[in-house]
Amino acid sequence: MCDGNVRYTSGDAVSLSHPPGSTLRVFTKGENGTMHPTQHTDTIEGQSPRASRRSSRVAAATVVSVLALGMAACSSSSPPATTAVTYNKATAQTDINAVLNTLFNLSKANENAVIASLQDGPSLKTAVTQGVDSSLASSSKGAKLDSYKVLTTAGCKAAAQPLPSPCAKVVYDILGPTGTAILPNSQGYVVFQNGKWLVAKQTICGLFGLMYQTEGKTGSPPGC
Repeated sequence: MCDGNVRYTSGDAVSLSHPPGSTLRVFTKGENGTMHPTQHTDTIEGQSPRASRRSSRVAAATVVSVLALGMAACSSSSPPATTAVTYNKATAQTDINAVLNTLFNLSKANENAVIASLQDGPSLKTAVTQGVDSSLASSSKGAKLDSYKVLTTAGCKAAAQPLPSPCAKVVYDILGPTGTAILPNSQGYVVFQNGKWLVAKQTICGLFGLMYQTEGKTGSPPGC
């Protein structure tokens, strides 16, 4: 306990006085910061006044050293600093456009890349497989980012499903085989995780849900 009356495992309080005839207890600092008594000095009873004063000064210096070690042990318990997750603002637009374009290039040959472009992609593998096998997949050959806005931590948490920060709200066009927009002004989210932007799980689940409805399926896509 770190306070003015510092006590250690021996149960003895450190005192700044050392009256003649008493025994000086010397402490050392253990590996875990606990102070332990290691030896006892000879008593100073019967010494000359000069020797007694010298012994008192040594005792006072020893106690000060013990207190300094105790204060260092207390201060070392501070919690470690946390590192904020950052992204490259200069390349964010290009990076987000690339991940959207990869995701919406729905083809069997591109299946692994689609999974890798998603937040929590492995949990959506079955849904992605069903998506690329869908008759609608051949209509989607990429995407183009129209705009994006990086949100605050509070803004990410306020999404329909809370998102980790950093995250961004995006507006994009899903492109057809000829490069024209077949679903313009689509909206969704991306998140920055493991050093790269990924399409948020809720965004792709919304799209796969529409594909389910179009094909007459019920329920939600696996993993959504």
